Amino acid sequence: MKTTKKIFAAFLAVMMIALMIPFSASAAETNTLTLNGKAGYTFTLYKVATVNTTTGEYTDITTGLESVLTTKATDGVDTAALLTACNGLTLTGGTDYAFAADATGAALTNKINNLADGVYYLKVKSAPQGVNVTSVTNSVFALPYYTGTAWVNEVTVNAAGKIADGTPTVTKKFTNLPNGTDSAYEFIGSDVSFTLTGSVVGSTTEKAKSYQFVDTMCAGLTYKALTSVNLVKADGTKKDITTSVTYAKTGATDNSFTLKIDSTVLADNDFYNYASVEAVYTATVNDNAVIGGAGNPNKVDLKYINSYDQESTIEGNEVKVFTFDLSVVKVDANNTATKLGGAGFTLYTDSTCNTVATNGTEVFTSNDDANKGIATFKGLKPGTYYLKETTAPAGYNLNATVYTIAISADGSVTSNGAGVNGPVQVGDTPLLTPNTGGMGTMIFTIGGAALIACAGVLFLIVRKKKTAK
Repeated sequence: MKTTKKIFAAFLAVMMIALMIPFSASAAETNTLTLNGKAGYTFTLYKVATVNTTTGEYTDITTGLESVLTTKATDGVDTAALLTACNGLTLTGGTDYAFAADATGAALTNKINNLADGVYYLKVKSAPQGVNVTSVTNSVFALPYYTGTAWVNEVTVNAAGKIADGTPTVTKKFTNLPNGTDSAYEFIGSDVSFTLTGSVVGSTTEKAKSYQFVDTMCAGLTYKALTSVNLVKADGTKKDITTSVTYAKTGATDNSFTLKIDSTVLADNDFYNYASVEAVYTATVNDNAVIGGAGNPNKVDLKYINSYDQESTIEGNEVKVFTFDLSVVKVDANNTATKLGGAGFTLYTDSTCNTVATNGTEVFTSNDDANKGIATFKGLKPGTYYLKETTAPAGYNLNATVYTIAISADGSVTSNGAGVNGPVQVGDTPLLTPNTGGMGTMIFTIGGAALIACAGVLFLIVRKKKTAK
């Protein structure tokens, strides 16, 4: 009997040890999180409660979550309510997990071991520079979690699949020219209109905190006026927000400036119902404009701050404004090496020379030694003009020829159909004057005196005859 009891007691001991092994093994297992992140993003992991796997109870609950974590872990939890509550908290601490930028944009995996038993909140902390985040869903999970029959110590969170984003764009174009036209031709003193178009960034849940166009023009252009700023939908529907945009110079002159949308517009959900922001403004081509083929470049960038307080700059395209000069050289027709100052020329738009061209009013050839005989019309558009001498230099005849001048889009010039390499040459002939050193007027004076003397002699002879009678 005693032997039987001993055997039974030993059996019970073995069974108890055998039954304890799974629990001990389970308790010894480590918690592992497999985090599928996204290139360039940083995620922060917060522990918001502790899970007791023996009792299923939550302890060390973060303030603000007590009303959500009321049931035992073994009874389940309302994860939607928990996520909403976590999103509403301002949490500190936590552990950051960054995912290095990847040119392919593929999801990256980070395996995190030895996590303590608890409830966790995974939040997107930052996004890559230049990325427009439109939708983010954060995550909550427990490790280990209870399936109804057992505790599981591994969980995979596909954070990358809970992020929607894209790349914003910004473009600058000439308002009255087709899209893609990157060159315009203007007179100095004329106005040119530009249209800036940038993507709307953010969303109703990921609101932008700042949005501005940063426009950089060369010294040859001066900002004149803001025409309009509109929000534009994909179907072309527009909403005018001009009065909610602020202009500010970014330097000492009106060549570089910002157009910034007021924060109240960005806070309004309606802003995110539109696809783009479109700003139209005018600038004036000034006397500092570069003449010729180099052109006057100008560009725009889009600068914005996202919902994570990150500032990004999207670079836009460059467009150029071109303007040209036309030079004339006045020479002596009999000796073209002789340059003549003081000749006046006028440029017309019609062959009858009735309508003076823009910037075509009379200019005079220089008397200065360095530019002797040169006159220049500054800041012209390509086109056909008619050049005429309107004032002759002293001592020379006026040249009546009307020269047909063509300026091409690359700045090359033809005169009466022939290519011109340098100033257009116009020759004048000297005025005709009497030769000096000849017979002069002396002979005429002597002849006149002789005739008078003869007349006097004849008068005396006639008188004597009358007296004799």
